[in-house]
Amino acid sequence: MGLSVIIIRVLFIYNSILVDDEAYYAIYARHLSWGYIDHGPVVAFLIWIFTSIYENSFTVRFGAFFLMSILPFILYFFINRYFNNRSALILSILVTVNLMLHMNSIIITPDVPLAFFTILAILFYYIAYFEDQKYFYLGGAMLGIAVLSKVSALFPAIGIGLLPFINKEKRHFLSNKHFYGSFFFAFIFVIPFIKWNLDNDLAFIRYQGGHISRSGSINDFLGLWTGLCILIGPLYFYYSFAKPILNIFKWNKISAKTKYFTSVTTVPLIYFLAHSFFTRLELNWAAPIFFGGSFLLMIDIDKHEQYLRAYYLQIIYSFVLISTIMIQTFYPLLTLNPKSDPTNRYYMYNTLLQDTKKIIEKPDYRNYRVVSNNFQIPSMVNFYLRPSLESICLSIDYHETLYSFLYSNEDIKGEDFIFIFNKNYFPNNLKKYFSDHELIDTSIQYRNGIAINEYTIWLVKNYSGKSNLF
Repeated sequence: MGLSVIIIRVLFIYNSILVDDEAYYAIYARHLSWGYIDHGPVVAFLIWIFTSIYENSFTVRFGAFFLMSILPFILYFFINRYFNNRSALILSILVTVNLMLHMNSIIITPDVPLAFFTILAILFYYIAYFEDQKYFYLGGAMLGIAVLSKVSALFPAIGIGLLPFINKEKRHFLSNKHFYGSFFFAFIFVIPFIKWNLDNDLAFIRYQGGHISRSGSINDFLGLWTGLCILIGPLYFYYSFAKPILNIFKWNKISAKTKYFTSVTTVPLIYFLAHSFFTRLELNWAAPIFFGGSFLLMIDIDKHEQYLRAYYLQIIYSFVLISTIMIQTFYPLLTLNPKSDPTNRYYMYNTLLQDTKKIIEKPDYRNYRVVSNNFQIPSMVNFYLRPSLESICLSIDYHETLYSFLYSNEDIKGEDFIFIFNKNYFPNNLKKYFSDHELIDTSIQYRNGIAINEYTIWLVKNYSGKSNLF
């Protein structure tokens, strides 16, 4: 079954185009930096490594496929050595046949290195605590890269560091120089990103502060945790959500190893659970909860033979879910509302890219820069069309993006553009920024005879520039 999932991954990344977020991160890789407004630099370097010889959709995603495909083998090797063979099989199959981690292997985002390096950090710190302390520094390296991938790795990191404080059997590590040295080593990896923030007016901190403070409702709360249960699978969800809480109530009765994985899981769980009561969180943000939860599931399934049936059902459930989504992507058998079908993301720009290509190849429009007011459209245009003038996001009444750091407001003031908007009208709030706007074309994307997206393409003149940046 694990081999089947790997074959599915190869076929998928070979036969599908990038979604818009992936294209945005691919543009990161064309403009390497130690920091970006919305994420750390690891995803950019990962893409750059695999696209440095040749860039296409497959090579952009290959880093995700590579990391998430070797992760089960690394886990198997170490778990087999320090636990036993059955535990190694349980965990390696679990991280292979699971929709959340599977998606990390076919879509390149910062969640990919976050998952890979955080899971390895949890593993190597476990070995350092319970088997061989020389692994502290390897764990620290993994932790540093994980935080540099996505700052939510800080929550499992806190759980890792808490063990000597909450478990008297491991209290001797509080006087161990390697314990502290590993966290200092992790911090060294993050220094370039900190420096980038200091040099750029704390851009990442300001952006993320606003991004994670969006008010939410009870429906957002229920939608988040219900969605995660469906995505992860009921058994896996139980061991990541309920089991760590139950372990706290019987703290003195559980083993030191279980305490470690409980700590690693509970810290991110408490943060995201509390945060989700008041704000609207996206499904992937809570992913760090499930990294430690996989180890808790492994320990319990290995100890209790009668739980194996539930584990097999979990694997079958995840495999069916993965297969259904993969089939729906290429052969949509399920009739869904266009807005609720996630596989439409792989098709929503096809016609727009074709229509835009025809326009910018015409002599009358060849020297115009393509712009939009979000980061998705210009990123897709840049990746697939490679215009002579790089497409950009204007960020009018919109948050700053990568393009805000590449092109200043003054540099593009007074220019005429080809402007693309994802509605069938020209946005009212943008009219005052141009002396004139003229419709060039309307581009509608159909899938199975149903319109899934509509764009309008405009010629806009004499950009006045923004009086201040949002």
